[in-house]
Amino acid sequence: MENLRSLIAFGLELFNTAFRRNRFNFGDPDVLARLESMVPVIGNTLYSSSSHVLIKGLKASSAIVKCPLKKLEKSVPVFVRRAIDILKGIGNTESEVAQTALKSLATIVRDKSNAEVKEKDLVFLLELLAPDLEEPGRQASVFAMLRAIVARKFIVPEIYDLMERVSEIMVTNQSPQVQELCRSVFLQFLLDYPQGKGRLRTTMSFLAKNTAFTYESGRLSVLELLSAIVSKFEESLIGDFADLLFVALVMVIANDDSTKSREMAAEIVKSLFLRLNSDHRQLLMSHLRSWANQQANPQLTRVAAQVYGIILDALQANATTYLSSMIEGLNMNIQRSAEQLTKEEDEMDVDSEWQVAYHSLTVLGKIIRIFPDVATREQTVSWTAVVTHLLFPHSWVRMAAARVLGQLFSVLPVAEAPRDGYPATSPLAGLDLKEIAEKHSTQLKSPHLNSALGLQIVKNLLYIGKCFCVAKVSDPQPAGDIENEDDDRDDEEHEHEEVNGDNPLAWLFSKLSYQIRSAYIARRNRPANSVSEALYLCMDMNSRSRENRRIGTSNPLLFFASSRQWQISWKLPCCRNS
Repeated sequence: MENLRSLIAFGLELFNTAFRRNRFNFGDPDVLARLESMVPVIGNTLYSSSSHVLIKGLKASSAIVKCPLKKLEKSVPVFVRRAIDILKGIGNTESEVAQTALKSLATIVRDKSNAEVKEKDLVFLLELLAPDLEEPGRQASVFAMLRAIVARKFIVPEIYDLMERVSEIMVTNQSPQVQELCRSVFLQFLLDYPQGKGRLRTTMSFLAKNTAFTYESGRLSVLELLSAIVSKFEESLIGDFADLLFVALVMVIANDDSTKSREMAAEIVKSLFLRLNSDHRQLLMSHLRSWANQQANPQLTRVAAQVYGIILDALQANATTYLSSMIEGLNMNIQRSAEQLTKEEDEMDVDSEWQVAYHSLTVLGKIIRIFPDVATREQTVSWTAVVTHLLFPHSWVRMAAARVLGQLFSVLPVAEAPRDGYPATSPLAGLDLKEIAEKHSTQLKSPHLNSALGLQIVKNLLYIGKCFCVAKVSDPQPAGDIENEDDDRDDEEHEHEEVNGDNPLAWLFSKLSYQIRSAYIARRNRPANSVSEALYLCMDMNSRSRENRRIGTSNPLLFFASSRQWQISWKLPCCRNS
């Protein structure tokens, strides 16, 4: 008898191996005829008392149901019945036979539409699966069976209770594989099973609450599921829970210390906004306007500016409807930050305030990039407040302010600055180009200047220099010989500023030339940096202008640039090793 069982097990193993290696040609009638005769044989092995034969027979049954055979119509219910009886006889899922029976039953139920499971058997299976949901060694077979049940949409009250357990495991379990299994099953359950409004709201509230779960892995798992829900649910359902989800996601953007969580939340906000109709969008925008007006709470104003930017990224040119409210909120933030900046330095909390200014200026730059005409509209953007941020204590804010000004200059034609100031209809009204150039020149002195900011300053100074070029001025007075080094360079610079006071371009060249000389002298003690390169680039771009001939060779910047000493002493940007 033992030899017979071994022989049967060997034959079943041969079949399983051949099937796994695709050795059966289903297009050959002779092969199909031989497989037809094996269907009842495999069914009979499921009644064996030998665990070894049972394991091989269960594997064979799950394999043969994938073959296009006529006898399977009658045999599939037998396979299902025997697998369930085997599980009932064992009473748990710990043994290898039980694990194999679960996997085989899952395959048969999933792949064969005529594989029916009675309600009482379904309840038994769900009760059998529940204790093993968090058992690492048995999770593969448990979730395979659970996916098969959900895929066939078998409905019993117990499955709703089990799915609540699955949703909790999706958040609390630290294994990415288990979280992925839970998400896929739970999402399929939400999409295919009847969900009353009360139950669905409870589920959404659970997900919204757990976007603030203690551990990052749990938060990311919830965000992954929310991303799938937003993309796959009907628009009407998304609208019903848009308010709840939006607030939860915004709180992630505002408070989460994980960069990945914040990025995922931002992407979901984009998808959410694109799925909503105009009424629901207006509701969410009303929240943002309310937060933007909370000037006493910098965190709320900051996150409002951030979400404005996210919505702009999502809608692009379709954001016209919300443009006025966005600009109004951003202007309030920038003006308030400018007022704080003009106060005593010790009254300003730079650590918290810089984020409001930075995000507001960044979003303003996005608006101007998408809608260039905004920059030239009368009294739309508070440009004076933007200029104030050129010397903000935080380098990111300085960079954002310089970029926004660069965007303004890129859409304005070069023109002479009126002596009595720009008219009220001009976007430059209230601005002094000389003051802007002064602030940019001051930034070039910073030891923390980076290449990106230096290049942006050069671009802005080039535009300002072009505007100075077209100004009508009298013939400049010689600036004098400055080859000798003077320890008191500040007094000398002030003297030359007075000499070139009526010639803004000469003033600009003179000012930058003194900064280059100071940097050159300081270089004796330290290597060249991005500051020197930015200054040289600014000098070189301006020196190429044909209008620079007004200043003459007496200008120290042109003299120094043409000297052999400059070319040898400095590593020029065009020659610098990468």
